[in-house]
Formats: sequence, structure tokens, C-alpha cells
Amino acid sequence: MMTQKEYLSQSTEETLEFASRLAKQLKPGSVIGLVGDLGSGKTTFIKGIAHGLGLANADEVKSPTFVLMHIYKTTIPLYHFDLYRLESAEDFQAIGFEEFTADSKAISCIEWADKAGSLLPAHTVFVHLEHLGLDRRRIIIIPRHSAKPY
Repeated sequence: MMTQKEYLSQSTEETLEFASRLAKQLKPGSVIGLVGDLGSGKTTFIKGIAHGLGLANADEVKSPTFVLMHIYKTTIPLYHFDLYRLESAEDFQAIGFEEFTADSKAISCIEWADKAGSLLPAHTVFVHLEHLGLDRRRIIIIPRHSAKPY
């Protein structure tokens, strides 16, 4: 069973590399919930995951704030959600959120995962990102069984 772990990143490159290494440990069906303030590095972290899953150009990864979701063709399909603009369970159901996060052949990464609450699968692993100034970030990996991550 995974325990909570904390990492300090001194640069965008370190954050990308850390996420890329984490991606190599993910299996189809994994769900990663990202939590943190605006500018804390959630999209950068997903760029690293996409790269670690084989996406040649991580710059293709853009936050889907207005379209709500992107799908990246990596070695394991990667669903990238941004829930910033969603407010209710009806909003989540309208985009098929639960069907995507239940897909056992894909990996889901969810920005603003705290908005989804109980709609997240029990096996969701949370990544809490905290901006520490310049490009420095505190990255805390929190398995779902731990205390509330936000």
C-alpha cells in the first residue's frame, strides 16, 4: 500500500522529470487527482506524465480549461481533465466523467480534482502541488486511503 511522500522540486525541469518517472509506475486504470492553487504546476506535472508515457512532444499538453478534457495518444491512453469551470455533479455527468475515470485501459489525470469529491474512484492517488516561489514546488503524493488531501 502506497504511503504519503513529499518531494521538493527546484525547477520546472525537475517537476517534469519527477512526473515522468512516476508515469512509468502507472498502470492502465490509474487515476491521478491533482490539487493546488492556480500556477502551482498541475499542467506541468501532467506534461511530465504524458512524456513518461511516450508522448514525444510534451508541449502538446495544454490545460483543457474550456474544453474540459483532452485525450493524448501515449503508450497507455491518457485522459486529461480540468474541472476548474465545473460546479455540480450534473456538470461532471454531462461530460461522462465517471465513464472515463473507470476506463481500465487508460490513465486519467484530473486538475482541480478536489471539485469531483466522491465521484473519484477509491484508488485515486492525489498529487498536491504547492508553489514555493520562482519555479520551486512542493509535491506531495497522497494515496486515497490517507487523510483528506486538500
